[in-house]
Amino acid sequence: MRAFSLLMLATAAIAATVTAPTRHGRQKGRRQNGGGGAYEQEHATYDDACNIGFCSVWGATIGGWGAEYQFVKTLDQFSAAVSGTNEGVIIVDGTITGDNARVEIGSSKSIVGTPGSSLTGITLSLNSSRNVIVRNLKISKPPGDAIVLENARSIWIDHNEISSVPDGSHLLSITRGSDYTTVTHNRFFDFAHPTNAAVSVGHSDNNAAQDQDKLHVTFARNHFSNVTSAISFRYGTGHLFNSLYEGLKLGIETRTNADLFVESSIFNGPIEVSDVIYTSRNVWEIGYASAKDLIINLATYTTGGGRVAPDSLLSHDNIGYPYDWYFWETSRVKESVAKWAGQTLEFLVWE
Repeated sequence: MRAFSLLMLATAAIAATVTAPTRHGRQKGRRQNGGGGAYEQEHATYDDACNIGFCSVWGATIGGWGAEYQFVKTLDQFSAAVSGTNEGVIIVDGTITGDNARVEIGSSKSIVGTPGSSLTGITLSLNSSRNVIVRNLKISKPPGDAIVLENARSIWIDHNEISSVPDGSHLLSITRGSDYTTVTHNRFFDFAHPTNAAVSVGHSDNNAAQDQDKLHVTFARNHFSNVTSAISFRYGTGHLFNSLYEGLKLGIETRTNADLFVESSIFNGPIEVSDVIYTSRNVWEIGYASAKDLIINLATYTTGGGRVAPDSLLSHDNIGYPYDWYFWETSRVKESVAKWAGQTLEFLVWE
């Protein structure tokens, strides 16, 4: 059994911009500096496939690519369009309001919001769903968790704005053996619950039979603001980069055999350095993490990981990621994420 110990972030603060070198994952995957021309996206199509992170491998996540577009304006239209396993491209066009509604999302769906569209009072449930894309939606005031993944696979959650869930709920939960998920360019905000994280990966310390060797999740270019605690991660493998965390007290909790790599991200107060990445003090709940190139309360740290149990086998080189990725230099993260995260896409439609 691995024991808990305290690993503080490196004490030297570096004023200059840190440009991380290119490093190679185990047999697969390359980390490449995007530099001044880092990836930014404003225009998209309704048929876009996942092109980043874990949802881009092990069977591409293409959603309902090629299906006829269905524009929906009511809850009944929306619920009918997203059900079943036939390919579908469902476009939310306007404000759809539910009364404590829970909508089951079938497989092979692209669910996309037009600029200004929103879902209010609705939970999106992806239970055993496969190959689903959820993009450019504003989701608020659901009856429970805003988006729930249970035993789901190949999922892309991109460019959404998610807020205002009831006590005891999450803005996003990825649980019960879900796998190969990417969460990018989202805004998670207005989450002030003292005991829950805004985003939960894995729901129980006693669910190894279902979660072990699954829960592969990439988080990139997300904006967390005014949340008490950002992410709790159990069991799986997480890759978290180029995100902006503001106004939080707790950052990323790694627990119960989770393996995380956190890089090129910014954390702004009132968070303490030791609470940026942390794990349980109970030896049976310990998680693992390594970190590189973080800016915490305006100070730059090149290595470290907060209250994290050290593990000589845990590093980027040993985890290995089966995809290439481009990253922004940490000094550019705040400006870029603040500009592009959330419902910022405009869609090109080919006649």
